[in-house]
Amino acid sequence: MAYYGKNYSQQLTQKEKNYLQDALQMENLALTKYSVYADQCQDNELKNLLFNISKNKRQHADRLKQLTGQSIEQYQ
Repeated sequence: MAYYGKNYSQQLTQKEKNYLQDALQMENLALTKYSVYADQCQDNELKNLLFNISKNKRQHADRLKQLTGQSIEQYQ
C-alpha cells in the first residue's frame, strides 16, 4: 500500500480495505481482552503491563481507522 497524501482510503483496493477491517476487529478484540484482564489483576506490575498493552492496541486500532478513512470516534 502506497502513501498518496492524507487520505489512504481512496488508494486502497477493496481487498486491502477488507484486510484492514479484519485487522481492526482483531485489535479491538485484543484491546477489550487486555483491559478486562488488567482489571482482574491483583499484581500491580502485571496490571500496569496489561494496561500498557491495551493502550498500544488502541493506538494500532486508531491507525487502522485512519488508513480506512473511518472516524476514530466511531469505534470508541
